[in-house]
Amino acid sequence: MRIPVIILCLFFFVTACNDSKKKNQPENPASQNESLEKKDQLNTLDKDQDTTNSPVEESSEGEDPEEDNQNTSVALSGLYIKSDHQEDSNCKCYCIDVKLNSTSELCLTEDNLYIKSRFEKSGNNINLYYAGKSSSNSDTKIPWDKFETGTPIAVLSPAGNGFKLDWKGFSIDGEIAIDYALYGKKTLEGTYKKK
Repeated sequence: MRIPVIILCLFFFVTACNDSKKKNQPENPASQNESLEKKDQLNTLDKDQDTTNSPVEESSEGEDPEEDNQNTSVALSGLYIKSDHQEDSNCKCYCIDVKLNSTSELCLTEDNLYIKSRFEKSGNNINLYYAGKSSSNSDTKIPWDKFETGTPIAVLSPAGNGFKLDWKGFSIDGEIAIDYALYGKKTLEGTYKKK
């Protein structure tokens, strides 16, 4: 008599467990598919948000961001001649030797005023900064030591297969030095093409 009672208890126990499993599962297989799809959509949205909120772009396999910067510097660097002074083939005064993160000599007035300029890339443009007077300079009346070296004196912006130079002028104490603002404007401002 004990054996049939034990078997009957086991039977109730097993069926009770099966009922609790069925209650936890949705009755309709379609609703089960919908819940899985919702989970997939949430995961996809999370992944999309992670990539759009990420401030740093990950480079593709085999690319080196530092190498890209060097390639860009090499592509932009070089000798450029002013478009309306093609006759200055010797680059006496109407050329710019673009050297990113380096200095180059600029002619402000032919055979008279020369400066050293530093080139730094800023977005699509290249800022030119005063980096000191050149040894080729013959004018000693200009206060070279007062000119700021941290304010751009000109901006090169891409134009066709070259650059357009916009002369800003020298700055002293955060203000454009009006007495010296025109130096370089006549000789340097304009469009340049790679020589």
